[in-house]
Amino acid sequence: MNKLKNFTRKYGFYLAVGLVSVSAIAAAVVLSNNAEPVASENGAYIGDVADDALDMTDSEMGDVDIVPEGEVADVQDATTDNVVPGNIEQEATDVVEETPSVQPTDKNVEDELAVETFSTTTADANEAPFFAEGDTMLWPVEGNVIVPFRDDSTQHWYSTALEQTMRTYGVCIGAQEGAAIKAPAKGVIVDITEDATTLDSMKLVGNVGQVIVIDHGNGYTSELGIQGGRADKDLLGQTVDAMQVIGTAGTPTGPFADLGSNVYLQVKHNDNIVDPTTILGYHESVAGVDMGHIAD
Repeated sequence: MNKLKNFTRKYGFYLAVGLVSVSAIAAAVVLSNNAEPVASENGAYIGDVADDALDMTDSEMGDVDIVPEGEVADVQDATTDNVVPGNIEQEATDVVEETPSVQPTDKNVEDELAVETFSTTTADANEAPFFAEGDTMLWPVEGNVIVPFRDDSTQHWYSTALEQTMRTYGVCIGAQEGAAIKAPAKGVIVDITEDATTLDSMKLVGNVGQVIVIDHGNGYTSELGIQGGRADKDLLGQTVDAMQVIGTAGTPTGPFADLGSNVYLQVKHNDNIVDPTTILGYHESVAGVDMGHIAD
């Protein structure tokens, strides 16, 4: 009995420590056997996923190159060395230059918001006039023909103002002084001259004051001598519609000075003089009196 007491006193501490250790080991074994796999958020068990990953064979992994840890730094350095900063900056600059920024202006915004109208969507301001054969011209003023058409194939016309016979190469239409002169057909006003005698087609006719020359297209032109009247010079170079006012009638001049206010009209097709009365919409009887016309 004394021996047991002496043994306990001498080795009791060690026995207690050993007993506690054995108990702790036994408890750990029991807990590990009772533990269940924890489910992940997607429904798979962590233990199963880990086991499946560990069970992958080389063939299932494919051509995956595993770089040893010591070589990772060398690979990164080599990749960095192959990049040329200057090239990257140049390419970035090129992209910026090729894609200029477009800043919308107030004008662009207004154009986008503008409501389309008939004139902006269908009208063609640049449409060329075209006077076809068989078309008719309108009378530039309201009045009767007071000077008939005379050319090289007809009789002369006698001018009492000049006291001589002459070719008219056109007609004179009576008009009230100040009356509106209108375009006989759609066309472009290509010339407004102060002196009719500067035009080749008027040199044989004489002075008929200002002349408005209109190109009607297809080789047709009209020349209106407004004598003492006034032309609308703002229309020079502009396209005018048929019956658009292009000037006003005035006092008569030249060979027609004693006939009262009138407008001289000459028509040409491909530079060949045409009798205007064959193209005007209707024919008025000549009001002038035959004053001794003589045949050629």
